[in-house]
Amino acid sequence: MTRPEADSTGMLPTTRRSNVPSAVPTAGRWGILGRLAGRLDRSLATLQARQPGADRQMLAAIMVAAVLFAVFPAANFLSGRFAMDYDLWYFTAENFLHHRPIYPADTQLSFIYPPSAAAMLASLAALGRPAFILVPLALNTVSWIASAALTVWLVTGATRRQHPLLVLLPSLAMAFWIWDTYLLGQPSLGLLALMLAAFACLRRRRPALAGALIATATAIKAYPALAIVYLVYRRHWKATFATLVSLAGWLLVVPLAFRSPATAVKELATWSRKVVMTYDDSGMSERGVRAFSYRNQSVMGVANRLLRPVPADGEADVGWKVNVASLGFDTVNAVIVIVMLALAAFYLRCMPRGRAPTTREDSLEWAMLLLLIALVTPLSWNYGFVWMLYPLGVATKMMLDAPPLSRERLRTAGWLALSLLVQGTALPMRRGAQAYGCVFFSAVILLIGLGLALRRISTDEQDAGSPLPERS
Repeated sequence: MTRPEADSTGMLPTTRRSNVPSAVPTAGRWGILGRLAGRLDRSLATLQARQPGADRQMLAAIMVAAVLFAVFPAANFLSGRFAMDYDLWYFTAENFLHHRPIYPADTQLSFIYPPSAAAMLASLAALGRPAFILVPLALNTVSWIASAALTVWLVTGATRRQHPLLVLLPSLAMAFWIWDTYLLGQPSLGLLALMLAAFACLRRRRPALAGALIATATAIKAYPALAIVYLVYRRHWKATFATLVSLAGWLLVVPLAFRSPATAVKELATWSRKVVMTYDDSGMSERGVRAFSYRNQSVMGVANRLLRPVPADGEADVGWKVNVASLGFDTVNAVIVIVMLALAAFYLRCMPRGRAPTTREDSLEWAMLLLLIALVTPLSWNYGFVWMLYPLGVATKMMLDAPPLSRERLRTAGWLALSLLVQGTALPMRRGAQAYGCVFFSAVILLIGLGLALRRISTDEQDAGSPLPERS
């Protein structure tokens, strides 16, 4: 257990105790479950006792894992063998660097990122082919370390000498998707690090920098823009304005290093029309039937796959379908809207209203926000759920803060374990489990668990008459 600190330090206080004792006897009441819980408590205490050496050991472990993850894609790219999305990024960067079109008007787009992302890639390609692979791999590693460190800071107020489980559990649970970001060349970890850094800036009363970080994430891959809705709802007006201004700069000004003003506006319009605004019964965002494959774990992907007879893996087997119903496209869209509204309503219902959230409530709000963005984004590929790293860290902190062998700790451990177990079914049944939405439902379980916890904490804070921190 960590020592509670005042909110002014950024340290989250431990869970408020009620008048009714929450600790329970182990042997007589809980039997084998109590004994297992007791053993887990002793293991956690042993892990905590390893500080401060555990910090150095975990950093070393991440670095070793990162090197192992990076060897295969780097070797493939540098030797000219097939290197997944790295080949597409380099091809696009070369086209952008040499003033060739990247969004052909008469063919399906292979590159569906914003023009600002192409400008970033072009700048990197100008450094040469080795730098084009080594720099992203290094940035991915930095993003992993930064995401782990920011997770610990956001939930405890410090990064050093915290419980090792706060880093170990999220990183181990997300190891498969972290590996995918290295293998495929995806920026999901980088986007997570930018979002967590933005949350840290909001807490430290630096709204302009927070907005610039969210805009940068959006300029790389569009879906972090959904965070603007949260900024508006929480009346972070400076952060909202900074996000919009910075995003305009990324989308309209940065490409001018390689494009004329007219071409930059035209490419932005083409990307918006063909990627952002495209969705019909045959696909979305220029990905055709692939948008409904088992890899897409968004509400839209899972609903279309389960409620319509569309291929669950159109790239490999167009005959494989997993639908449990055969509804019309319009009916499925109605279901999608209802589910999205229900998730949003649940989020709003759990958030403290009429006052600014405390630091503990902030952490839960942001964890739920990341999960919501991942769930409602049209193309939310499985590796994108590496964003669960932070919500898992928040849930782990809640479990550690609860009294040993208490109902609160067992309840938190229960829904956390259920979330991980549902997602873990993808290990023995990679395609099948994901086709039925195991990653999607894992995130939903985590969202519900965090939401109910936030609701309980908000009620306790309101009953206690918590002071209202100022917001920018």
